[in-house]
Amino acid sequence: MTFTDKIEEWIKEAETRPGSALLILQLVAGRLRDLTQRNDELLAENIALQNGTRVEEYQKRITHLEYQLGLLKRKFLAADDLPAGTILQQDRTDLLIYNAQGRIFRLHLENDLASLGRLEGELAEGGELPRFQAMPSNEDILLLFSSGRVATQSLDAIPPVSTGGSWHWDQATLPDEPHAGELLVCLMPLSRLPVSEFILQASRRGVVKKTLRSISEKVLADHYLGRAAAQKSDQPFDVCLADKKARYALVTYEGRLVGLDVDDLSYAAEERIRLGSLDHLIAAFNIASDESILCLTQNGKIVLREAAGLEITKSATARGQALIPQARLDQGTRFIGAVPFRPGDRLIVLDGQGRLNLYSAADMAGAGAILKGGICVALGRIPFAPAEKTTP
Repeated sequence: MTFTDKIEEWIKEAETRPGSALLILQLVAGRLRDLTQRNDELLAENIALQNGTRVEEYQKRITHLEYQLGLLKRKFLAADDLPAGTILQQDRTDLLIYNAQGRIFRLHLENDLASLGRLEGELAEGGELPRFQAMPSNEDILLLFSSGRVATQSLDAIPPVSTGGSWHWDQATLPDEPHAGELLVCLMPLSRLPVSEFILQASRRGVVKKTLRSISEKVLADHYLGRAAAQKSDQPFDVCLADKKARYALVTYEGRLVGLDVDDLSYAAEERIRLGSLDHLIAAFNIASDESILCLTQNGKIVLREAAGLEITKSATARGQALIPQARLDQGTRFIGAVPFRPGDRLIVLDGQGRLNLYSAADMAGAGAILKGGICVALGRIPFAPAEKTTP
């Protein structure tokens, strides 16, 4: 029955039963309010279509979907879709070495390398030590700055440097110079963005925030993800992609390890580990059930934990598991890095002399210690790259 038909029926009802006229009037007024609201919405949509606002919104959405599709094609192209006559070979992996000033070195990795080269000059530019990120050569990367600003960059746009040499930070590429007061805090591979559920952020002081991947279009368009920090003195530390039911690990400078269930994490910035005044995060990562955790101290001692033994805490401010006894902390032992690994992976260690040394993860895990007499300042992981088809 149409609204016009209803009005005729209500008029007859009011004539027959005058006492129901007030109720009928209320029904008519409510219906008119609904129609007026809908009319205003249609008018606003019509105006948006006429001035191009809605068209621009759709164009942005299409552009973002095309970008995600491009990422998927490069990362997950099926072997059957490749040209006939292709051969199997190891996928090329690049190592990015970057500092807080936004400088990035890109190195092509070879299987037979034991030493990558050496960083010259001051290692801790601006008080922050270098960090590492390994990824396939055809990746796009997300750059996260301490202000919460983000930028994207194709790896192809960063020229590689030769391995085995010595480099100074002045020779490194500066793809996106930090704005006034900013630091580059993290690099993240982007290819898994379309198939991931969440974007996870962790701050230096153990604050964690979960963001739905579905709003990545707005994040990339606005060039802003947020700081995910609860205090002004805190700053972002790490960003990664995650799926539902994943586990997330935090490791601190003073040797505390906390395991978190990604599904339990908040969409608001929330402190997830209680830290001492001088403690801070030195690693934050997803951990799979078939991986182990390798933690490295500044004097080269190795501490291992199995993923199966990682305790998952629901407490918002847990202290976490202690990796070493308090007596060793009192003696000055501190951790400089931690990574998840499988036996086929390789690990990279930066020592106090600026040398970049490669190790087999299996050998390093069984050694108990490395660089006897030396100082370790940074640790990174190079995942084993499976074979895939490539055109000769």
